Amino acid sequence: MSGWARTADGWAANLDGSDAAAVFSLPRLELRTSTVGWRSVCLLADGTLRESSNGSMGSVVAAKAAALEQAGRMLGPAHAAALELLR
Repeated sequence: MSGWARTADGWAANLDGSDAAAVFSLPRLELRTSTVGWRSVCLLADGTLRESSNGSMGSVVAAKAAALEQAGRMLGPAHAAALELLR
């Protein structure tokens, strides 16, 4: 598992273990910068996008935690091991 990778506008993690800075793969978690902090986004395998209901967070640590929690609810047990490696 490659883990969280720095991107042009934040952080990303591909759940297939590939390097999210070099390859775009779904499902994928992204933390995006905004004017009020970090936004957590989960890009699902079907190409749809779900933003965290927590809105913007001030710290990248809080945003990563929210992204992992949200992804766990949306993706279920099939991706539990990959999500655990990102903690």
